[in-house]
Amino acid sequence: MSPETERAFDGYLVVLAQGGSRDAMDRLVRRWTAKLVRYASRTTGNSQSARDIVQETWIAAIRALPRLADSSQFPAWIYAIAHRKTVDSIRKTQRSRRLIEHAQRELEEAAAPNESEAVEQRADLSAAIARLSEEQRAVVHLFYGEDLSVHEIATVLAVPVGTVKSRLFHARTTLRHHLGE
Repeated sequence: MSPETERAFDGYLVVLAQGGSRDAMDRLVRRWTAKLVRYASRTTGNSQSARDIVQETWIAAIRALPRLADSSQFPAWIYAIAHRKTVDSIRKTQRSRRLIEHAQRELEEAAAPNESEAVEQRADLSAAIARLSEEQRAVVHLFYGEDLSVHEIATVLAVPVGTVKSRLFHARTTLRHHLGE
């Protein structure tokens, strides 16, 4: 198929999907997923992360598809969604690294006499943080990694302040349990 024919076919599938055709949406997903994974993988350098990003991209796209006014703009529109999801993923990864680095520095300061113990503690802390639920990790990252207040975190996550406090409490409890303190 020529590029013009491909675009026209995608536009046709978009119009059908907007009308409620699941088959058309499935065909769009099959036609575009590999391209989006390739884009996200090149941008993040991580193929597993790219697959997750593309899944989030399709979730957002399916929700927003009825609002796409010009079906011929589908390629730019879907790539824009993928780009935003990729940027979000990169930011999340950077925040996680900063949190881990911050926690590692604190552990180094507390246990500076023995470097090998500090290395083990950093690994233990990283593993313990990875075991937290997604909600608890988010609160821990925002509180310790981004130095946001409980009220700011509540605004960011669109949850009540009490929920943030509860998640932070349970995350600390879980970390103490995993770290044996």
